[in-house]
Amino acid sequence: MTKVRIPGTWSAAVTVISEKLGVRRAAHAAGVGDRTIYKWSDPDMATTPTLAQAAALDRAYVAAGGTSMPLLECYGRMVDPAAAELAACSRALVGDIAGLAKEAGEAVSYSLQASQPGASRMAVLRAMQETQEAAQSIGSLSRRLGAIFRRSAEQRPMMQGNR
Repeated sequence: MTKVRIPGTWSAAVTVISEKLGVRRAAHAAGVGDRTIYKWSDPDMATTPTLAQAAALDRAYVAAGGTSMPLLECYGRMVDPAAAELAACSRALVGDIAGLAKEAGEAVSYSLQASQPGASRMAVLRAMQETQEAAQSIGSLSRRLGAIFRRSAEQRPMMQGNR
């Protein structure tokens, strides 16, 4: 059975990277053995990469076509608790959802215009710009939801029991 990894944690970030790169390539990028990648991706282990190793893994992930830097995002949330508190605000979540709806609608609208016969390069460029803005809105919404999830987990006592 696969262990559940909470999004935004070190183990989840390493798992995302190793799934994209493969364990062997991830280990090579970080300058460690395969077993170390498995340990870093295990939510029951307390071990994590160094900053230099995390940077190397994020760079390799982006070079392989990854669209984010999972370990950098994890580190950023960890070192700025004030930002995490602000990000967890439910009213801000509603704003993010509204922003995503707006950006997605514009991306669809401009993409439909760009799909028409004889569409200008400018129309295609505008569609590309709008889809990029929609993608950024999805990232903002995802980060906000992660902050809310972590905040709610911190406010509830952890259940202890057998694994």
